[in-house]
Amino acid sequence: MCSVAKRPCVYPVPEGLSLKEAQKQKFTNVSRAHESSRKVLELLSASQDGASHDILQQLKHSKHLDNTIQSIADASLLLPMGDGDDDMREPVVTTLQPEDNILAHTAQNLAGSSIESSLRSPSAESADTGTTLPVSRWTTVLKDDRILTQLLELFWTWDGTLSRLVARDLFSAELSNADAQQKHQFCSPLLVNAILAVSSLHSMRKHSSLHTDAKNISQKFADHAFDLLDAEQGGAAVLWVYCSNEGTRVSRTRAASLASLMLRTWSVLGLGTDGSNLFHQPETQTTNDSKLWQAVSYVAWGFYCFFAKISIVDSPHMLVPKPLIMKTFETQDRMSAGSLGSASSAGDSHPANQPWNVYQLQVFTAECSLCEIIDQFVSGFISNDTQHPILDSGRCTAFYNKLLCWKLSLPDHLMTSNSVLPSILLLQTTYDFVALKLLAMFTTQSGPDFDGRSAVSLQTLHASSMISNLWIYRGLYTLKHEYWAAEHCSFAAHVLLPQMAELAVHDTIAKACCVLHEMGIRSGVSGRAAELLRDVEETARARGIRIPPYGKGSKSSEVDAMPTFVVNGARVFDGSRGGVFGDADENGCAVSFDSIIGDVQQAQPR
Repeated sequence: MCSVAKRPCVYPVPEGLSLKEAQKQKFTNVSRAHESSRKVLELLSASQDGASHDILQQLKHSKHLDNTIQSIADASLLLPMGDGDDDMREPVVTTLQPEDNILAHTAQNLAGSSIESSLRSPSAESADTGTTLPVSRWTTVLKDDRILTQLLELFWTWDGTLSRLVARDLFSAELSNADAQQKHQFCSPLLVNAILAVSSLHSMRKHSSLHTDAKNISQKFADHAFDLLDAEQGGAAVLWVYCSNEGTRVSRTRAASLASLMLRTWSVLGLGTDGSNLFHQPETQTTNDSKLWQAVSYVAWGFYCFFAKISIVDSPHMLVPKPLIMKTFETQDRMSAGSLGSASSAGDSHPANQPWNVYQLQVFTAECSLCEIIDQFVSGFISNDTQHPILDSGRCTAFYNKLLCWKLSLPDHLMTSNSVLPSILLLQTTYDFVALKLLAMFTTQSGPDFDGRSAVSLQTLHASSMISNLWIYRGLYTLKHEYWAAEHCSFAAHVLLPQMAELAVHDTIAKACCVLHEMGIRSGVSGRAAELLRDVEETARARGIRIPPYGKGSKSSEVDAMPTFVVNGARVFDGSRGGVFGDADENGCAVSFDSIIGDVQQAQPR
């Protein structure tokens, strides 16, 4: 109508808001509605007929379609968190409406059918054939080869970063046929015990059939690996992640010593050049074994990606140069499936008619390209007099555009809109983290105007996307011991604290803190996550910002059976800002509690 009449369009503005604030509020609401609709479509595409029918019936008979879509989109909150995690199954942020009771059944269908049936990588299938490796000859912690073999399978299945540091088929061949007392190229007691230390934690996942004292056994494997550390170097990177995640003072000291050892290993093995030192042969004698060269290429680029992820988290410099060796591992027709050491847990339908190893190669190749951008980004830092890394605004814009081009170049089946496989979720999470890191540096140095775009809005967008992907991962696969995820959640929370007043930011910070709480405090697996959460809370307290509720009140079965009490008209002290919560002349607060305070709401006037 406005365009026909050639008049400017005027939209009604809610009372108390400026035109700009109203437009911003409308944009936020539209963005949330779009995200919720996308999640519902993902649930429909991932479910079997029964779950799809349930969702469609809810949409068809809903009296409030927007509310129903939002509730269905939050169905991941209802997914079971695995054995021993019953106290973590309650929704943390979203309050369910009466019409949403059927969502629990829908979520169970999703978890028990399409998701679980798709969690079948080639490595998991090989474990079912009854093949048992003689792993016990390489460790003193356990002697049951069947359990040890299953633990190794969990490493290849779940660890997307560390499994690329090991040439799997060569490692397995030496593990099966070699003497553990002799020195080998691709397998050693240290490496075996380091892998077992990490994979023992993966046995706590909901899809694992192992029932072990995971934390205790994991610590024993790690201790045994450190006993062997002086004599070996190959497993240093695997142990570094374990120690960094543990978060204790002893583990931090160990991690610091491992960092220098990893750099020496990179140099000694020649991974930054042609990797020929791995063959233990004179420089004048070269090998023509293509399988070995592909393994060296795979390991070298795996280490490169590992160091890139370290640098973007806590170092202003790239610790190693880009390998000179070509990515010969991309030549799929000359590479066996086992040598990939693939790191995802699910197997299958993406892309259609392609072997699983081809699919994982595409993920790894995409990650290598992303890590090359990370390398260029951190290598572009310069230090001022205060030794803080800085980057000029022009280069920030150029790197951001490179990131956008990287994402646009991905095939459809590597996008979260088409797949919720673990490797895809974590790949996209890394992308959003790099973008968030770049934008945070830009706003600190140059202000909010980012080449005609709002840098703050872009930060909110990438942080929301990153935490949403981790939230989906948490709901489907369990998120307890992923070191990188803890760092990502912490950084997102710190960046978004100044924008806490926005509803979308409020929800993102709540989810980030919930992930850190579950990793570090409820499960007790990651001391680093607990440390990061305390830092977020202390920073918020120092700035007078209230962290949104994120479900840190642990409940027992006895507590669940207790009635909930509500006290109206209470005056509640506001510890973050001082004084009383709300205005002193209002009606006080309604405080709900059972064994602990569960909710505080401003009382409505009568």
